[in-house]
Formats: sequence, C-alpha cells, structure tokens
Amino acid sequence: MPYKLYRRTFTKLSVLSGASLLVLPGCSDDAVAPSGAVTLTLDERELLERFAEVYLPTDGTSLKPRAEVPVVDNIEHAFSLMDAPLLEQVRIGLKLFNYGSVLIGLHFARFVSLSPEQRLAYIRRWENGIEMQRGISTVLKKLVCWGYWKDIEGGRAIGYQGPVSEAGGIPSLGNASMPQATNG
Repeated sequence: MPYKLYRRTFTKLSVLSGASLLVLPGCSDDAVAPSGAVTLTLDERELLERFAEVYLPTDGTSLKPRAEVPVVDNIEHAFSLMDAPLLEQVRIGLKLFNYGSVLIGLHFARFVSLSPEQRLAYIRRWENGIEMQRGISTVLKKLVCWGYWKDIEGGRAIGYQGPVSEAGGIPSLGNASMPQATNG
C-alpha cells in the first residue's frame, strides 16, 4: 500500500530538511580534548545555559539558585560518558534546536537570542511538535535536569541527605563479586 504524502507533512519535512542542510556543515567541528574528555562548544554551552534559565526557574523557591549550580559543567561531564555515535546525534539535535528557531519558529534569530518568554514558548512548541522535535526537546530537558540535580547540595533543599551508604557507615565495595551460596 503506497504511503500518501499530504501537503502539510511535505511542508514540515521540507522545512526540517532545509534547516538540517543549514546546520549540518557546522556539525563537523571536533570538540574532543586531547586527553579524551569531551568539551562543549561555545554554542552548546550558551544553548544549555539559555535553556536552563527558562526551564529551571529557581527564583522565589527554596531550591538552590540555578546560578550557583554548575549545570552546564555537569552536562559536559554527561557528554564525556556518551559513545561517539550517540554524542554526534545529540550534538546535531542541539544545533537543530538552536538554529531551528530561525526558520521553523519564524523568529529569524537563534534560540539563544530570543527573550525568555519566546524561549519558553519555543520549548513548548517543540514539546508538541513532530516526533523528532519532541525527542530533541526531551533530551534537552533531561540533560538540564540531570545537570541541576547532579549537585548534591541542590538536592538538600528538598530534604535529600546524600547517599544512604554514607549516612549508615556502609563501606563501598566497588565491583565486588556476589557472595557464593554455601550448601549445607
């Protein structure tokens, strides 16, 4: 059964493809430090910081202020845990999100240049967009939340007391083997 391509779907795919062609030439930059640690590019750092500003509003709450938590540095650590193909896909997604607001969002400016209200509306639009948009916005949200909550002091504001093993005086065994069952 042949697949029907409707005008609206064709238009969306055309715009996304066009945006991809604008972004992909910039995806080949090497952001890996000689020591093997992954470093974020300036564009990636700026995007994650602007995203965190509107997605993690800690002002007026009992939470540790976002400005005191190294959210972007924590995300950079998460990038170093990814394998190369996954890291490349995440980086392409970040660029599509940042530059997508030029054409897809019709703002004619990158995401990082939008006002906080426009950024929040743009995030909401991607949350309700096509599957690829929803996936990219979910990755961004998860990275930013992970970057904030990785800071143990940030969690203390909601009652997190740290690892239970430390509080209970349980020694770390690392990757110890499981105890052998005895027959008897």
